[in-house]
Amino acid sequence: MLKVIIVLLLLCQISFSQTKFDAAFESGNLSSVTTTDSITYYVKSTEDIGGRWFYFRISGVQDKFIRVFIQNSDVNRPFYSYDNKNFERFTSAESPQQNMFQKTFEMDTVFVAYYYPYNYSFLQERISDWKNSEFVKCDTLGFTDHNFPMQELIITDNSVPNENKYKVWIHARTHPGETPSSWHMDGIIETLLSDDEVISFYRKNIIFYLYPFNNPEGVYYGRSRTNFFGVDQERDWNYSSEATTTEVNLLKSRMAEINSDKPISVFLNLHSQAAPFCTFWIHTPSSTSDYFYRREYQFSNLNTSDNPYFAQTDYSESNLQPYFPEGWLWNNYNDKVMALTYETPYDKYSNAAWVDNDNLFEIGKRTVYSIGEYLELSYPKHLILDNKNAVVSGNYSESQTGLDFYSDNYFLLDTGDKTASATFMSEILQPGKYDIYGWWQAENNFSFATNFEISAGFDSPQIIEKTQRLNGGQWNFLTEYKITSSSALQIFISNNNTGKVAIDAFRIIFREPITEIDENTVPSAFKLFQNYPNPFNPSTTISFTIPSSTEYYSVLQTVTLKVYDILGNEVATLVNE
Repeated sequence: MLKVIIVLLLLCQISFSQTKFDAAFESGNLSSVTTTDSITYYVKSTEDIGGRWFYFRISGVQDKFIRVFIQNSDVNRPFYSYDNKNFERFTSAESPQQNMFQKTFEMDTVFVAYYYPYNYSFLQERISDWKNSEFVKCDTLGFTDHNFPMQELIITDNSVPNENKYKVWIHARTHPGETPSSWHMDGIIETLLSDDEVISFYRKNIIFYLYPFNNPEGVYYGRSRTNFFGVDQERDWNYSSEATTTEVNLLKSRMAEINSDKPISVFLNLHSQAAPFCTFWIHTPSSTSDYFYRREYQFSNLNTSDNPYFAQTDYSESNLQPYFPEGWLWNNYNDKVMALTYETPYDKYSNAAWVDNDNLFEIGKRTVYSIGEYLELSYPKHLILDNKNAVVSGNYSESQTGLDFYSDNYFLLDTGDKTASATFMSEILQPGKYDIYGWWQAENNFSFATNFEISAGFDSPQIIEKTQRLNGGQWNFLTEYKITSSSALQIFISNNNTGKVAIDAFRIIFREPITEIDENTVPSAFKLFQNYPNPFNPSTTISFTIPSSTEYYSVLQTVTLKVYDILGNEVATLVNE
């Protein structure tokens, strides 16, 4: 049980007539407030290293118009709440410029924050909910200097032995003011606990080690980037244990324990940044290795694929430094651990959409699926076919050129060999509608008219043409394919004279069962022609056609034509077929 002696909670309270500012609550941050009148106020937060976080309460503002300038931040349209639970962004009219908001508030008290808060007490509520799942184990690594627990969540399916499972480590809130990273983490956890066949398969094959708050003291005391003592824990990983913060010592010890038999496969360091886009901090090959650099790009590409909020052009590169957790992992485990920092923004994404908790949850969901795809976990409803699964004929070569291919390599069909081809075959799939995606390395001399012939059982094949000179390193949608009876799905790719054909990977996703017959294959109406004589009499001939149906479905439906008199009484049934 947590026993905290609260020394202070930023007991800063500034009063102006009936309007009061304070931050005397969890995660609050306010340093000073000045004013020149009863409308305009100038606020400063308590700064640490590059600090931007603020979170304060204003009282006595019901039906009052006030204008507030934040003097030492970089916020765009901050958040406010009347109950300190449900927050919303100020509108563009209410926050027409950076570091400023103005509004006539409806309630007497309002809370204002840089971004939607995610404080220590709220995390305890979330953990209390998550612990109800049979797949969650909650533990404590130890306690901080102010007696806050360093909490660990382990998510896996314990009915399956752990020996052969992959290991994944994800942590957040090293920098306590970066609350979007917590909503990102929340989305990851919610996805991992969802009732979904593919996610269930991931739980059977992966142990997820999750650390929601790496810096609980910093979160509780309203810091931006440091712990209670002003130390940036992100840069605290290459010192002796005596010179290292308690929090980082606990994390390093736990990571070494987990890695003692088999290193973790994926390490994600969740952060948030002021720049208006997501990013991965990819480490240069000169500071790591060509292989590590390529694998980081592969993981990053899997995250940006299917993700409207994150583009490949958003990536960042830097030299790996030993004082970061990724540097500690490299020095101890080399390229065995694919380690990346994942940054989400506070205000906008590169597609100009505003950041909110819903799309951060979506990013969390995509993070989980990209981990499964990176580890090449394949399930019948989320199937991955790599070129290692292909049957290739004719002349071809193996290549590792580029950063956009999937897994270890890809094949290139020789342009001069007209017989060169590749065939991918899935396992037996249940009837249903499937989305088919292709992945390839894109180069200027590759084919611009690659044909993908997709077929299954007795269903009609589809031929999809795509250029392989564009859209590399992503899941490219090819088609929706309907499998009407249990059968394997086949993808055939042949050579052509427009350039080299890349043979890389495919993804087959089950979307829904076939529950109804398509409208264009079912008789649903008569087409009546002009009738003579008119009006009807005993000699009238009624001409009609029934829209054609497929042979497969025609026996399942009947079409009826009946004649009624003016009173609605049935006179005759003319057609029943």
